[in-house]
Amino acid sequence: MTPKALAPEFSQILAQESPMTFARYMELCLYHPTFGYYARAPKIGKKGDYFTAPTIHPVFGAAVAKQIIEIWKLLGKPKDFVVLEAGAGEGYLALDILNFLSLEGLGFSYFILEPFEANRKQQQIKLKDHPGVSWFKSWEEIPPFVGVFLSNELFDAFPVHLIEKTPDHDLKEVYVIKEGDLLGEELSGLSQPEILTRVLPYANYWPEGYRTEVCLAYGPFLKEVAKKLCRGALITFDYGYSRADLYHPDRRQGTLLCFKEHRVFDNPYLLPGGCDLTTHVDFTALKEEGEKLGLYPVGFTTQAAFLVGLEVEKLLARIGRNTPRDVEALKLLLLPQGLGMSHWVLVQGRDLPLEVKLSGFSLSNRLNIL
Repeated sequence: MTPKALAPEFSQILAQESPMTFARYMELCLYHPTFGYYARAPKIGKKGDYFTAPTIHPVFGAAVAKQIIEIWKLLGKPKDFVVLEAGAGEGYLALDILNFLSLEGLGFSYFILEPFEANRKQQQIKLKDHPGVSWFKSWEEIPPFVGVFLSNELFDAFPVHLIEKTPDHDLKEVYVIKEGDLLGEELSGLSQPEILTRVLPYANYWPEGYRTEVCLAYGPFLKEVAKKLCRGALITFDYGYSRADLYHPDRRQGTLLCFKEHRVFDNPYLLPGGCDLTTHVDFTALKEEGEKLGLYPVGFTTQAAFLVGLEVEKLLARIGRNTPRDVEALKLLLLPQGLGMSHWVLVQGRDLPLEVKLSGFSLSNRLNIL
């Protein structure tokens, strides 16, 4: 794979801010409004850089919609119920949820938080037959609501700080430096004390050279969710681990990966702004940050267990997609060699009824591992 030349504006920012934290570098690569990867509406699916569950089959969205309907009923069927999705990509999940809601005779308001115009245009084309969709560029524009905040593979793209254990058993942070036309790294002191707080219980067991990631962006984001969600739930789909598993001594190189045209590589400086950068989510951190804001954990389980709990096999027939090809797609959503065991589901609630039991966790609830 041929290295990608830095965009002139990117090169200038690097020169001005070098050395910068890897979190800042990752933020620029993914979210800069001019050269950021997500700003240019990346393709998802067979012709894109990677697959997500909604691009595999519409039954995923139907199952999510079924769980949303159950939450709506638990809240007393409010007339002003809203589904808010962030990181909606090309709009596959929104389309499948809205189609299933229509099939069930329901018409919830659907909000999409989307700061990038190119993505909004793609979503608007895909959702043109659903007039109840509203787009918002920022949190400030979104009114308080009752309903569900939904994301699929959103938190894995939040910028992370890279840290490494040195030969003298100290913890140092990775900083990105610019040397001429080349990008490099240097180790220096931790940029924020919260980094040490997050990993301190595990760092003593790490071997020399151990490298991992710490995401400090969950809390500020969830704070924005909590400001807007008056009653309801957060549903998070993503790949990740409990903190103890994420920082296990055997995970020596962390989880940072790059995706381009369904190829996976581990050099984040090869295609700056031209590929997806991801890390596995610290679900323990999502749980802890949510609890600080009054968003309490309801359930945590694998995607496979969640979908089976919602009787996803029956949903194939309900949406009229029950051919052998549809069944094969379902297997990709459920089996370990697909997304069934690598992806997890966390639901957090605000003012849900006490002792709430959601169908998605009827088969398994692994909150105890967080």
